[in-house]
Amino acid sequence: MMKIRRKTVLIVATLAAVLVLAAILAVGMIGKAPEKAFLKIMSDRVDLQVKNVRYTEVGDSGMKWEIMADTARYQKKDNLALFDKVTVRLVMKDGGTFVMTGDRGRFDTASRDMEIEGNVGIVSENGDRFTTDRLRYRNAGKRIETDRPVVMENRSVRVSGVGMIFSLEGKKVTLLSQVRASSGGK
Repeated sequence: MMKIRRKTVLIVATLAAVLVLAAILAVGMIGKAPEKAFLKIMSDRVDLQVKNVRYTEVGDSGMKWEIMADTARYQKKDNLALFDKVTVRLVMKDGGTFVMTGDRGRFDTASRDMEIEGNVGIVSENGDRFTTDRLRYRNAGKRIETDRPVVMENRSVRVSGVGMIFSLEGKKVTLLSQVRASSGGK
């Protein structure tokens, strides 16, 4: 009789513990969104998404990239990194620097080419400033290009045109059409 009573007490205590644990878990789950809702925020094509990004790379030519952005998304299948509110600092092997900014950026991790769009600006170490709404950096030729209207300003001159090729190694700027210039700069 004692053994039956002990077994009954043990079974009742175990059931009570399981019920209490289940009640605690149920109360803890009330008001929480399902886990899947949080995981579906990113696109199915995005392999990684990061906020407040800083990426640095030194290339074969000795040129250093420093990319900073509010948000970056990486799509491994496409070898593509997408940036929001991006700043790119290029440090040339001779020490010259160029800082490019824009609303959005696309970096091809295979070719090392980059596009920046929306309120694009480039500032050189000596204060030359370029503005446009889209530009492309071509790694193979170490040049920056745009087919859009562009304005170049420094302390002494303001030049505008449509289309530009800027050779970083040769530090040569070519405006392609509709070129206008005025002295006085900023």
